[in-house]
Amino acid sequence: MAQKRLVHAKRISPTHIRELDVHYDRGGINYFDYSTKPKGIFFRSTVYEHEEGSVFKTYKIGIGEPQRGVGYICVVPLDRYCPKALKDVRQRVETHAERIHALCDQGDAEALAELKAILAGEPVPSSAEAGA
Repeated sequence: MAQKRLVHAKRISPTHIRELDVHYDRGGINYFDYSTKPKGIFFRSTVYEHEEGSVFKTYKIGIGEPQRGVGYICVVPLDRYCPKALKDVRQRVETHAERIHALCDQGDAEALAELKAILAGEPVPSSAEAGA
């Protein structure tokens, strides 16, 4: 049975929602730039437009300026599927969901370093601790 990918969603403006999800990806080739995506557990942040009361989501991919806090990170590279690794990363995202949303809004190099530390279950970098 497939596990849900969505871990947390938050309305970040009257018309935009950010979703945080964790999933296993079998890797492969990116047909846009021919890069290879590794196998592993991935964290993804997606922002989409959603009017209150509407059932439709509008994703804006490649239109206009890039949105801050949108993208994916390979958290745990794997050779084969490991349910425990997936569960651990999902738990960390659930536990730190509000902080992760704040880091996605911040969108600089320090925020990315702190986000990677949270996802990997490592101690938060010292510069991030001073700001908290």
